[in-house]
Amino acid sequence: MFNTIGIITKPNDSVSEDTAIRLSEFLLIHSVDVVSGNKSIIQQADLIIVVGGDGSILSTARSFVDNNIPILGINLGRLGFLADVPLKGMFDIVSEVLNGKYIKEERCLLSCQIKQNNKTLDNFLALNDVIIHRKEHLKMVEFDVYINDKLVNNQRADGLIITTPTGSTAYALSSGGPIMHPGVNAIGLVSICPHTMSHRPLLIPGDSEVMIQVKDSDDGTIVSFDGQTSIVIKVGQDICVRQHSSFINLLHPKGYNYFEIIRSKLHWGHKL
Repeated sequence: MFNTIGIITKPNDSVSEDTAIRLSEFLLIHSVDVVSGNKSIIQQADLIIVVGGDGSILSTARSFVDNNIPILGINLGRLGFLADVPLKGMFDIVSEVLNGKYIKEERCLLSCQIKQNNKTLDNFLALNDVIIHRKEHLKMVEFDVYINDKLVNNQRADGLIITTPTGSTAYALSSGGPIMHPGVNAIGLVSICPHTMSHRPLLIPGDSEVMIQVKDSDDGTIVSFDGQTSIVIKVGQDICVRQHSSFINLLHPKGYNYFEIIRSKLHWGHKL
C-alpha cells in the first residue's frame, strides 16, 4: 500500500529518535523506502509516520495539509488522541497498515488571516484551535464577534477559543465547550470565563467565516494557533477564521473507536 514513508520525530527527544531508527530498520527490512526532511517527504512520501505525541501531529498536519499525504502517529506522549499507535506493539500495527488494514479519517483545519484595512497581513493554520487571549491573564479582553459579516455579540472575557471538532477535546473542553465528533462539519466558539451569566458555547456550520475585532488592545492581546505559534494583535486588525480548503487524513489501527478513545483518555462515563 505504501512504498515510501516519511518519518518525523519530536525535536531534541532521544526516545523519539531511537524509536525512529528502529522503525526505519523495520521498514527497510520490509522493502519500504524511508525519507526525512520536509522537502523529501513532500516529493517522495505516500505516508507520514510521526514518532511523538499529539503536539507533533499538530505541527505535522499544519506543515503537510496541502500535500495530501496521510499521517499515522506513534504515541510517545501522555494522551494520544491523535497519535494513537502505542509504542508496545508498534511493529505489528505498522505491518497491518502496510497491508492496507487501517481506518482512515478526514480532519479539517482552520485557516486564519490577520487583516487590516481589508489587506491580509499574515496567514496561519490550526488543527485544534485559534485562541484569542491576553498577555496578562488577570485582564479581560473586549471583542466583537461576526459570523458571515453579521454581528453576533460583543464580549468581555479572558479570551475566545475557535475550535475544530479535533480541538473540541482540548482547551475548548476545559472551558466548558461540547465534544464534537470528528465527522461533524462545524466550528465551535467557546468563550474563556466570559463576564456574563448568559453566554454559552456556540456551534456554527463548517463553511462559516468568523471575524473577531478586538476593541481595547494595547498590544496586550495574543492570537495562538494550536498553542504552538502566537502573534500580537493590535486594535484595527481583524482576525478572520474559516475552514482550510484542504483536509488531512489520519490513519488509525483497525478496530479504532472514537468513543473508546474518549472513555479511556478522559474517563468519560467512569464511576467515581
